[in-house]
Amino acid sequence: GKGDVTIILVHGWSNTRDIWDDQISYFSKKYQVIAVDLPGFGESGNNRSEWTIESYGEDISQIIQQLDLKKVVMVGFSIGGPIVIEATNKMQDHVIGVVLVDAIQDVETRISASAAQYIDSVMMDIVNNYTKEILIEKGFFTRNTDSAFERIDVMLDGASHIGWRETLAGNFKWQNEKCRNSIKAINVPIIAINSDLQPTKVDAFRKYAPAFKVKIMQDVGHLLMWDNPDTFNQLLEESIEEFLEEM
Repeated sequence: GKGDVTIILVHGWSNTRDIWDDQISYFSKKYQVIAVDLPGFGESGNNRSEWTIESYGEDISQIIQQLDLKKVVMVGFSIGGPIVIEATNKMQDHVIGVVLVDAIQDVETRISASAAQYIDSVMMDIVNNYTKEILIEKGFFTRNTDSAFERIDVMLDGASHIGWRETLAGNFKWQNEKCRNSIKAINVPIIAINSDLQPTKVDAFRKYAPAFKVKIMQDVGHLLMWDNPDTFNQLLEESIEEFLEEM
């Protein structure tokens, strides 16, 4: 698409840029839209040694620099949320707003070593032994389950998993050590679009970003942009318009 505003879409762990197909189709009619495969996922390479949230943020900032983008809306799903936060902090003058999609519902969560080990084992087991029933049970999607599972299968079938465990560990480390200060350093509006699977602790977030807003989608899974793309696109478009009004 074309336009003064560029939307950068960043997928979550084990995903590819294909999670954003509905959004690319919808928003490219009005804006320039860029969806990336993060290193280690999709068609991007996995020949690197650093799998931290900060390094992924640097990857996104390089896109902004190389394309000389001026008015960027960062959109990060799940682990993509921390990544767009880090990218924004590297490119503050180029970003007009950040949208976190079902990410960081509680900024004050600390993840213990035992919890990290448990989450790692659960997530790696899911990507190695996924079934439609497991994905529904874990809350990834609630609607159009056959087509959603087919999309997941395309993303995961044959994936190398190189760097995936390291990326999880990098996310745990970022959540424990950098999350709050990184959010506090952002000088543009932050809006979350979250499912109602777990509560968003708005007051806690506002300790670090006083103008933080959240829009809650009802009766959807973690992949809320799949379960109800029309409502998600409407909320994202509203958010972009709010960013433009605040410029």
